[in-house]
Amino acid sequence: MKKPALSDEILKSSTDVWDRMQACRFVADIEADTLDPEAFRRYLVHENMFVETAILIFGYMLVKAPDLETRRRVVRILKALSEDQIAYFHDTFEALGMKESEWRDLEMPAAVAAFRDGMLATAAHGTYAEIVASMFAAEWMYWTWCMRASAGIISDPLVREWVELHTGQDFTSQASWLREQLDQAGEHMDEPARQRVARLFRNVLELEITFHDASYPA
Repeated sequence: MKKPALSDEILKSSTDVWDRMQACRFVADIEADTLDPEAFRRYLVHENMFVETAILIFGYMLVKAPDLETRRRVVRILKALSEDQIAYFHDTFEALGMKESEWRDLEMPAAVAAFRDGMLATAAHGTYAEIVASMFAAEWMYWTWCMRASAGIISDPLVREWVELHTGQDFTSQASWLREQLDQAGEHMDEPARQRVARLFRNVLELEITFHDASYPA
């Protein structure tokens, strides 16, 4: 009997933590159009710090990718991260009137560091499929809530721009590609390997919740 798609399986098994992430304070505030501007500024600083980590993660994915076509796709992702994403954050900080000292080389909150370290550990020591699963957790989560939020009222144009970055064609295509990669890898996994990926997926979502909560003062 054919196994169910791995992405469907892990999403179903992680419904509880998925729902908590989708309803976390940061997401709820954006959907209610009540996000504190200071929380958004802190969030952007933390997210900007993570971009460099994401470049490393996809670098590991490049090395572990199974074929040339996959490596070419990862190269395009790395180009977008290192050029477009970096430029986005710098332009947004300028629009917010933030000096470089307010966002560069700051000490990260423990939750932000834990997210960075956990994702990097998976990239460094995990399989290609495990790296894909970790990034699928992050990107499918963003795509889902941003698609929902984009249909509502978002008064702050910078917040709306951030949301719409995660609903556009490029991001949607990338999130869908990660899902396809995960499902392809899952076809060749035994049950213990599938369970490891499911646990990893849950762990990334847990880390994402605390990462987003770190945008608010303790």
